[in-house]
Amino acid sequence: MWFLKVLFGLLRLLRPVAIFKKIMIVTKASEVREVLERFDDFTLGDSIAPGMPWGSFLMTVDWRNQHTRERQLLQNAVHAGDVKKISAIAAARCRRQIAAASGQIDVVAQLLEPVVVDIAAEYYGVSPLAGCERRMAQAMGDLAGIIMVNPPVGSEPWFRSRDSIANVTAHLLAELSSKTSALVPPVAAPPDDDLLTRLVQQLGGPDVPSWFDEDWIRRYMTGLLATGAATIVRAGAHAIDQMLAHPGVTEKARVVAIELDQAEQRGEQKRADELRCRLRHFLYEALRFRPMLPLLLRDTPRETVIAHGTKRARIVPAGTRVMAPPLAAMFDPEEFATPSSFDPSRPLECYVLFGHGPRHCFGKYIAEAVLIEVFRSLFFLPNLARAAGSKGRIAYIGPVAAELVVTF
Repeated sequence: MWFLKVLFGLLRLLRPVAIFKKIMIVTKASEVREVLERFDDFTLGDSIAPGMPWGSFLMTVDWRNQHTRERQLLQNAVHAGDVKKISAIAAARCRRQIAAASGQIDVVAQLLEPVVVDIAAEYYGVSPLAGCERRMAQAMGDLAGIIMVNPPVGSEPWFRSRDSIANVTAHLLAELSSKTSALVPPVAAPPDDDLLTRLVQQLGGPDVPSWFDEDWIRRYMTGLLATGAATIVRAGAHAIDQMLAHPGVTEKARVVAIELDQAEQRGEQKRADELRCRLRHFLYEALRFRPMLPLLLRDTPRETVIAHGTKRARIVPAGTRVMAPPLAAMFDPEEFATPSSFDPSRPLECYVLFGHGPRHCFGKYIAEAVLIEVFRSLFFLPNLARAAGSKGRIAYIGPVAAELVVTF
């Protein structure tokens, strides 16, 4: 990230809205937010669709009314108690994984991946492929990987990702068939239902559009597995890596984790909620240094103006590819005083970790709940540190985090 931080810092000083032929880079927080807010002027579908070969998903829909309608259908499947349910699933799996470890743990393969597989099974309603958790984690990683960097056609990662899409599709169709059969004729949802069950229940409803069908559910559940599960692994690995990179921060987080545990044991719910919020501040600040997606891309379907009314206003020609980097926005000293310092007291609304505007991340509530529980469980451990050598640094397979070992 250091090269991008230097580059964006220079551009912010010299040319905060920089246009190089058909590419525009904005580096001030105000313009990054402007690009992300202007749904109709800066579109996403053309740039993201190649990374979603399983079909149209919320991120590829550039028609505002349709995007709003499809987002609402997803939102209708979210219940008030879901955050508590997700937190409980994540906390239970974290406890089991850490209890099975002996002085060291790979936070990718032994902690984050098992947690998101449990979230997929118990909250999304999608069980592991062939009953194998490791295979499910790898498939979700493949799906997330092609969204971030679509591998060259014909390469080994390309063939593996297509196999994963085919396997996940077949698996989801079987899960859909099972859920549909169980709910015909219509019956009340079980008390501990899941997203897939809730979406199936909406099929054939009086106010449901004709295009909302089993294929829509299949496409959207595939998208959620990629964007709402596997990407949590990358974000979690990045956040833990950055916590360990700042001396003294892990011990402060440990104090909060211990106080949270004590507050819950005493039944002090209000105090526990306050302490979870403090952990969220640590999480956000860690991800500021290494966001899950440091760059966000948009396309310009027609000529427009950016930063109107300021000295840096520019005409943006039609066909321009726009880079709106969250990394640049969150190192803008106008919004983040002393940006190079790790400061978990910054206002949460300043961050753009989950996007901004009409396309903000739908799965934010899932990612936050999971990652706070991972933080809470991991930073509770005494003497948390990187493992020696290369194992103590994040390893990747393509853009997907593959290993980060810590000791305790």
